[in-house]
Amino acid sequence: MALVIPGIKGQMGNTEFYQATMKARDLVQGVRPANELDEWTTMSIEDRMQREPDLKRIKEQIAPYLAEAKDRFFGSMIVLVYKGEIYFDSIKDWVSSKAPRAYQSVADDIGVVTIDGGSLIILDGQHRLLALEKVIKAEVTGEYREEVPNDDVCVIFIHHKSNEKTRRIFNKVNRYAKPTSRGDNIITSEDDRSAIIARRLLSEGAPLGAKVKGSDELIVEWKNNTIAARSIKLTTISVVYETVKLILSDSGIPLDPSSRPSEEKLDEYYEVVEKFWNIVIEGLQAYQEALYDSSQIPQMRREDHPYSLLFKSVPQIALFKGLITAKRDKRLSLYEAVERANKIDWSMSSEIWINVLVTPGGSMARAQQAQNLGGKLIAYLIASDKMTEEEIEVIQREYNSANGVDINETNVELMPLPKPVVEPALESVISF
Repeated sequence: MALVIPGIKGQMGNTEFYQATMKARDLVQGVRPANELDEWTTMSIEDRMQREPDLKRIKEQIAPYLAEAKDRFFGSMIVLVYKGEIYFDSIKDWVSSKAPRAYQSVADDIGVVTIDGGSLIILDGQHRLLALEKVIKAEVTGEYREEVPNDDVCVIFIHHKSNEKTRRIFNKVNRYAKPTSRGDNIITSEDDRSAIIARRLLSEGAPLGAKVKGSDELIVEWKNNTIAARSIKLTTISVVYETVKLILSDSGIPLDPSSRPSEEKLDEYYEVVEKFWNIVIEGLQAYQEALYDSSQIPQMRREDHPYSLLFKSVPQIALFKGLITAKRDKRLSLYEAVERANKIDWSMSSEIWINVLVTPGGSMARAQQAQNLGGKLIAYLIASDKMTEEEIEVIQREYNSANGVDINETNVELMPLPKPVVEPALESVISF
C-alpha cells in the first residue's frame, strides 16, 4: 500500500529530498533499521550502511526521555526509500490565480508525496526510531508514554540511487554532525540534577561563583573540559559536575540524569553540595590563596609547586573521593578531613604520587583508576588512624599493584604506604 503524505520538495546538490511529518506510530510501523533488510546478512561490510545500535543507550536514555518529558523534541530523521518510487504532486495547478502572490511563489515546492513499494530504511536516526518503538510497545514507562504514538516526527525522504551514493550521504551526515560536548551537555541539561546543581555552584554568591581578578570571567572554566598550564582558572565545569555526582551519591541521592526533580528537591540537594564545596574552598589553604589572587594559579599549577596537584583535574576528583571516604562512617567530620588535607604534600613531583596520580615519566595519569586509587590514598593519608587494619591492607595492596609488585605472589614483601598526615589531637567523630 502506498504511503501518501503532505510534504515539501527540495534539492541539495544533485539530491532531491522531501520533508514531511509522520505520526510516531506510523513511523515505527513503516520504517525499518537497515539491519532488518532481507539482504543485510548477505551484504559485504562496505554495503552495510548502518552502525549497530547502542541498545543500552536506547533503553536507559533515549526511550525514558520520550516517555517522561512533556517538552520532548527530536530533529529530522533521514529515511531512505529503498527499491521503491517517490512521486511528488505540487499544488501549483490547484492554487487560484486570485490567491495571494506569496502562495503562488511557493506552490511549486508544496504538495503531496507518494511513496510506492520498496522499503523505508532509516539512514540517520536509528537510535531515535528504536527508542520510539520501545515507548510505543510499552517497554518503558513514563507519564507521557501514551501520548508518544500521536507525536509528529519530522522526516526527510531521499531516494536510493546506489549503495555508493547512499553510503556517502550517511558518512557525511554523521561525520559533519558535531555532537554536543560534555561541557555543553552540563550547561544546557534541564533534567540532569547533577548538571543543574553544578551550574548553580557557578552562580553569583555560590562557592565557585567568584570572578577572575580584574575580569568578568568566572574562576571555573566552563567553555572547555581542559585547562591550559597558564590558565588562571581554578577548575572546569566538568570536574565540578563529577564532584556533584560524588557528593549526591554519598548522601544517598539518586543520580537519574533523565528525570528532573521538583524545585524543592533541587534546593535540598543543592544545599548538601554547596555546604560540601564551601568547606573545601574555605578549608584548603591552596584554594584560599588562589581565590584571593587568581593570577598566581599558573605558578601554583607548576609541577614543583607544593600545591600543584590541587589545580589539576584528575587529582581534584581524587581529592573529593578521598574526603568522602575519610568522613564515611563518622570517621572524621568533613572539616577535620579538609584540615588534615592541608598537611599533604600536593606537589606533582612528590614520590608518593608516582604510579598513582603521576606517571613514572612525570605526566598526569588520566585513567579512572588514577582517580580511584588517588582517592583511596588521600583517604589513608588523612584518616589512617580511623581505619581498620583490613581497610589499610586493601589500600596497601592496590598501591603495590600500581607500583608493579605482584601482590598474588606467595610471601611477597609489600612496599610500605607513604607516611600519613595524622594529628593525634583530632579525635572527633562528628559527621558532616
